[in-house]
Amino acid sequence: MIIELPSMVAGRALADALVDRLDGDLAGAVVVLDCRHLVTGSPSFAARVVARVLGGGAAELRVDAAPAAFVADLRDAAGRLGAADRLVVRQAAAA
Repeated sequence: MIIELPSMVAGRALADALVDRLDGDLAGAVVVLDCRHLVTGSPSFAARVVARVLGGGAAELRVDAAPAAFVADLRDAAGRLGAADRLVVRQAAAA
Protein backbone atom coordinates (compact mmCIF):
# COMPACT_ATOMS: atom_id res chain seq x y z
CA MET A 1 0.00 0.00 0.00
CA ILE A 2 1.44 3.34 -1.06
CA ILE A 3 0.41 6.90 -0.28
CA GLU A 4 2.11 9.34 -2.65
CA LEU A 5 2.26 12.85 -1.25
CA PRO A 6 2.14 16.05 -3.33
CA SER A 7 4.56 18.93 -2.74
CA MET A 8 2.59 20.41 0.17
CA VAL A 9 0.33 18.66 2.67
CA ALA A 10 -1.63 20.12 5.56
CA GLY A 11 -4.57 19.30 7.75
CA ARG A 12 -6.36 16.27 9.06
CA ALA A 13 -8.94 16.23 6.27
CA LEU A 14 -6.31 15.70 3.57
CA ALA A 15 -4.64 12.99 5.64
CA ASP A 16 -7.99 11.24 6.05
CA ALA A 17 -8.72 11.49 2.32
CA LEU A 18 -5.37 9.98 1.35
CA VAL A 19 -5.60 7.13 3.85
CA ASP A 20 -9.21 6.45 2.82
CA ARG A 21 -7.98 5.81 -0.75
CA LEU A 22 -5.97 2.78 0.36
CA ASP A 23 -7.44 -0.53 -0.70
CA GLY A 24 -7.96 -3.17 1.94
CA ASP A 25 -7.59 -3.53 5.66
CA LEU A 26 -4.69 -1.76 7.36
CA ALA A 27 -4.36 -4.46 10.03
CA GLY A 28 -0.92 -6.01 9.64
CA ALA A 29 -0.17 -4.06 6.45
CA VAL A 30 2.99 -2.23 5.47
CA VAL A 31 2.11 1.27 4.27
CA VAL A 32 4.66 3.33 2.34
CA LEU A 33 4.50 7.12 2.54
CA ASP A 34 6.19 8.28 -0.68
CA CYS A 35 7.49 11.79 0.03
CA ARG A 36 9.72 12.26 -3.01
CA HIS A 37 7.73 15.31 -4.14
CA LEU A 38 7.06 16.69 -0.66
CA VAL A 39 8.49 20.11 0.17
CA THR A 40 6.56 20.82 3.36
CA GLY A 41 4.00 19.14 5.56
CA SER A 42 2.11 20.33 8.61
CA PRO A 43 2.39 18.69 12.03
CA SER A 44 -1.38 18.08 12.06
CA PHE A 45 -1.16 16.18 8.77
CA ALA A 46 1.74 14.07 10.06
CA ALA A 47 -0.07 13.30 13.32
CA ARG A 48 -3.25 12.29 11.52
CA VAL A 49 -1.47 9.99 9.05
CA VAL A 50 0.33 8.27 11.91
CA ALA A 51 -2.88 7.95 13.92
CA ARG A 52 -4.83 6.54 10.98
CA VAL A 53 -2.14 4.16 9.71
CA LEU A 54 -0.36 2.93 12.83
CA GLY A 55 -3.37 3.49 15.08
CA GLY A 56 -5.37 1.56 12.49
CA GLY A 57 -3.24 -1.52 13.05
CA ALA A 58 -0.67 -1.33 10.26
CA ALA A 59 2.45 -3.34 11.00
CA GLU A 60 4.69 -0.59 9.69
CA LEU A 61 4.66 2.90 8.20
CA ARG A 62 7.65 3.32 5.88
CA VAL A 63 8.57 6.88 4.99
CA ASP A 64 10.61 7.46 1.85
CA ALA A 65 12.53 10.67 1.04
CA ALA A 66 10.78 12.98 3.50
CA PRO A 67 12.06 16.41 4.55
CA ALA A 68 13.72 16.36 7.99
CA ALA A 69 11.12 18.59 9.65
CA PHE A 70 8.30 16.34 8.44
CA VAL A 71 10.15 13.25 9.68
CA ALA A 72 10.45 14.89 13.09
CA ASP A 73 6.68 15.49 13.15
CA LEU A 74 6.01 11.87 12.17
CA ARG A 75 8.38 10.60 14.87
CA ASP A 76 6.76 12.80 17.51
CA ALA A 77 3.32 11.51 16.56
CA ALA A 78 4.43 7.87 16.52
CA GLY A 79 6.09 8.31 19.90
CA ARG A 80 2.92 9.77 21.44
CA LEU A 81 1.00 6.80 20.04
CA GLY A 82 3.51 4.32 21.46
CA ALA A 83 4.30 3.13 17.95
CA ALA A 84 7.76 4.60 17.33
CA ASP A 85 9.14 1.13 16.60
CA ARG A 86 6.71 0.74 13.68
CA LEU A 87 7.76 3.98 11.94
CA VAL A 88 10.64 3.32 9.52
CA VAL A 89 12.32 6.25 7.77
CA ARG A 90 14.24 5.46 4.60
CA GLN A 91 16.22 7.99 2.60
CA ALA A 92 15.34 11.10 4.57
CA ALA A 93 15.75 14.17 2.39
CA ALA A 94 18.32 16.81 3.28
CA ALA A 95 17.02 19.73 5.31
